[in-house]
Amino acid sequence: MRLEKIELKNFKRLVDFQAQFSPGINVVKGPLNEMGKSTLLEGIIAALFHNPKSTARWLKDYVSWGSTRQCGTRLEFVNEDNKYLLEKDFDKGTARLINCGTGEEIDSFKEISEEVAKLLGTNSDRLFSCTSCIRQTQVRAISPDTKDKKQIEREISDRLEEVVTGGEESVLASQVIQKLDSKISEMKKGLDRPAKIKGTLASLKEQQDECLRRYNDVTSEVSKVEAQKIELVAVNKQFAEIKEEHEKLRALLDKNRRRREIEASIRDLEEKYDELDKLLGETNKLMTKLEQAKKALKSIEGFENETQVSEFRNRLDAIRNKRADIEKDLTMREKEVTEAKEKLDRGKSVKFLGSGRGIVTSIVILTGGITGALVGYLYLVALIILGALLLALTMRARTALVRDKTNISNLEGRIGQMIEALSKLGQEEQELLAKAKCSVVAEFDKKERDFKSWLNEKKSLEDKLTGMLRGRTVEELENKRREIARNLAVKRAELTEDLIGTRLSPEEFIELERKVQSLETNLSSLESRKKYGEAVIELAKEKEIDAEKQTRLEEELENLRAALKQEERKIKIYELTREFISRARAEVFLPANEALEKEIQRYLAVFTGGKYKQVRINKEGLEFWVYSDEKGDWAKPEELSGGVIDEFYLAFRLALVKLIFGDKKPPLLLDDPFVNFDRLRLSNTLSFLKTLAADYQIIIFTLSDLYDKVADNIILLGEKERLS
Repeated sequence: MRLEKIELKNFKRLVDFQAQFSPGINVVKGPLNEMGKSTLLEGIIAALFHNPKSTARWLKDYVSWGSTRQCGTRLEFVNEDNKYLLEKDFDKGTARLINCGTGEEIDSFKEISEEVAKLLGTNSDRLFSCTSCIRQTQVRAISPDTKDKKQIEREISDRLEEVVTGGEESVLASQVIQKLDSKISEMKKGLDRPAKIKGTLASLKEQQDECLRRYNDVTSEVSKVEAQKIELVAVNKQFAEIKEEHEKLRALLDKNRRRREIEASIRDLEEKYDELDKLLGETNKLMTKLEQAKKALKSIEGFENETQVSEFRNRLDAIRNKRADIEKDLTMREKEVTEAKEKLDRGKSVKFLGSGRGIVTSIVILTGGITGALVGYLYLVALIILGALLLALTMRARTALVRDKTNISNLEGRIGQMIEALSKLGQEEQELLAKAKCSVVAEFDKKERDFKSWLNEKKSLEDKLTGMLRGRTVEELENKRREIARNLAVKRAELTEDLIGTRLSPEEFIELERKVQSLETNLSSLESRKKYGEAVIELAKEKEIDAEKQTRLEEELENLRAALKQEERKIKIYELTREFISRARAEVFLPANEALEKEIQRYLAVFTGGKYKQVRINKEGLEFWVYSDEKGDWAKPEELSGGVIDEFYLAFRLALVKLIFGDKKPPLLLDDPFVNFDRLRLSNTLSFLKTLAADYQIIIFTLSDLYDKVADNIILLGEKERLS
């Protein structure tokens, strides 16, 4: 499997993040800690394995700080030239896996998990995290959680065992051993300490002790034998009489119980039928009224729908408002014209001066003054001044007169425009009323009120009908009513004349129950006395009844002892079987250990420059030793230097990847696990990783630039990513 692209939404520090991966070695780095490297690694694991419907508390830690929505992942990957898209929405709890080549889509998490197991080699995030995913803080631990260590080791061992057996065994040897341990523990339960449910050994011993006690009690029973014989005759007679009466009353009680059950079912069905019938009746009434409302709406000519009527109303209101504005303005303009004309009439002198006669008079006086200057100087000068003054007044009056007349003319023109606008508005109103099939506005108002009234009635009826049906249809209700009617007919047919004829009153029924219960108690008591008497009499076949009883008890004791010995032998067989299978498993598991040793040695020799190249694995579990030339002896990895410990566990995990996953080739996620490697060993390791990248996609998470030289793709975490 090779990852191509990942997108994370609201995932811890990565609010809206995406990254492209290439084949070979990918280096994910940021200049500082807390830039999202570990978050991206966790995002890849969550995208591959985690269930978006899970309610686990730790999943909430994935949510970005301050966000109200759960995270989401989108992963694109390639497997054997087939491209896949895996999407998970932890907020909605949905997931889907799409084969982009075939278009096939899976939306069940269980099926997605199974498909991921086929493509990746596992659907266990725990197994993946302790093999293909190597974190800097967890390099030296198979499992980061000590509580899961045994479970992880068992899972690895089982997978290695599958590798050895070819995955063809239906039951692994480890499972057989586990079942044998469980069986042996179950059989021995109650021997060492008290237990509510005892095993077979403790149970047989308890039975043996009880039998011995009864054997010792035989002698005390002899005196009771004769008395029991006499009593047994009376008990048998009384038992037969009571049994006959019990069977008769019991039959009557059963019939009444059956009748009551049928009648209760009939009442329940009748109530349901009546309820549905009433509901259908009310529904039909509402539907009839609804049809009436619809017909009434259709009968209003010119009114097609609510939107059209609303538009008509808006346009009529607009026309009315415009008309009111124009009429108001028209009144003001007419008043201004009247006032202007009145003012013009009041200024007669101005009117005279502004007229042609005023001008002629002024010119005559002025001309007379100029002509008279030849006769008398002072008189004529005064006449000239008077003429000039009169001419000036005449010109000013004429200007005022022209201005007033122009103003009156403008006002009269504007009034004409307003009258024309009022006419157009009236015409527009009539056209609009004609479309609404109305002659006057009052008629429109009435039709509008009727329309809205019926429209509200229609909506109210529809709401009531929706609330009454609750998502069902009338046809569904009719079918349900018919179904109830059929069931009702069946139940009524079950109420036969025989059942009706045995009807008892509630008081009689209670009394009958009491009698039957009393008879059953008596029968049980007599049955116990009868059995006890028969058991005692059985001992009295001969006068030496105690000897016979003792013989039978001795046989019973012998049988119990034999059964106990047989169970003890069975446990020994189970224990021997477990021991032999455990030994056989260790022998069979040896090739897996040898293969694992071989792979670890190959990788460790590369990482350490050939200094450490011998590894030994304990047959019984994942315990390791490394041969140290310096010590001249085998040592556990933890006893070596810090760098060698990291190098060993890196080699161990890579060996597990190769053996467990085989040809699946999962991506290797390395969270800077080389911090304790010296420069030479790091160089050897990087060269090896470059070779390994031909088969595995490798993603290295780091703060350093040391891996740039071997990187096929570098993903920088920084300002261009949207981080919280």
